Amino acid sequence: MTAPAEVVRLDGLRVHLGKRDILVVEEFVATAGEAVALLGPNGSGKSTLLRTAALLIEPAAGSVQLFGARPRGRGERARLRRRTASVFTDPTLLDMSARGNVEVALGIHGVSGSERRRRAERWLERLGVAHLAGARPHTLSAGEAQRIALARAFAVDPELLFLDEPFASLDFETRARLVGDLRELLAASAVTALIATHDRGEAELLADRLAVLVGGRLVQDGPTRQVLEYPRSAEVASLLGHALLTPEQVRCLAPRVEARGVLAHLPPGAVRLADDVEPGASRVPLLSIRGAGGRVQLVCDLGGPATFEVGAAHIAGRELRPGAMLALAVDIERLHWLPDTTR
Repeated sequence: MTAPAEVVRLDGLRVHLGKRDILVVEEFVATAGEAVALLGPNGSGKSTLLRTAALLIEPAAGSVQLFGARPRGRGERARLRRRTASVFTDPTLLDMSARGNVEVALGIHGVSGSERRRRAERWLERLGVAHLAGARPHTLSAGEAQRIALARAFAVDPELLFLDEPFASLDFETRARLVGDLRELLAASAVTALIATHDRGEAELLADRLAVLVGGRLVQDGPTRQVLEYPRSAEVASLLGHALLTPEQVRCLAPRVEARGVLAHLPPGAVRLADDVEPGASRVPLLSIRGAGGRVQLVCDLGGPATFEVGAAHIAGRELRPGAMLALAVDIERLHWLPDTTR
């Protein structure tokens, strides 16, 4: 079986800001048809990686290859970029109708006049904004503008799609709908996609592979489910919402579990609120509760604070206040010890 073709390859990459490295990537590859999420907090380097791969930033060292070619001049860079499309947090629509915005992009890609209109209308329909074909950008909501930006990107039939925090400025409900629609579009197409995001839920829904960046460095890269379940370091585990536990804290939850390292982790969903009488449940004091976007963090006292993430639906109707005793049930099969024991 032939391996998928490399669409993006970065080798020995260094991007500088002044004299400081803001991005260091020894090797990164995305293959044909693959959706790769670049996940990290603000300032982690994910947007810099995306823009460098899109030939918008010139690295201080290393090489960037698109479609097997390393561009060596402005003309070749432009030729390679015409095989791609980009969507940013700001939709950057031109001051013309929604349909005109899509048609302009198609014209740049050499599509004829009659075909431009047909394809523009088809993609506006597919993104659910056909009724806004004549609307100008200042009349659109943020979600509508981003749908038009996505229609413009997909209409040119790109081989490679760059998505740089495309939903970061949207409200939760609008973002949830757009992520679902984008998931369907990516699944139905053969496009390779690089998606910069700080939201692991988006990454989980959209990406086949997850590349985690922290402090300008690529620290873990692998299949999405594998990275989400098995982070290689405490730093990545914390970013992914895992509870970090010392052996003493593990014994508070599961007295019979043998310590196999200095630090253990439990992924989101591995801990749930139980009934007081449930066999195996551990009773622990609640220190505080916080949350947003459908996620709730329970900070409990296990001889030291430990933070567990649970779905908001699981605490509905419960009166949880600091000092209350919680019964926690733990999926011990999902408890793992970190190979990197640094905190």
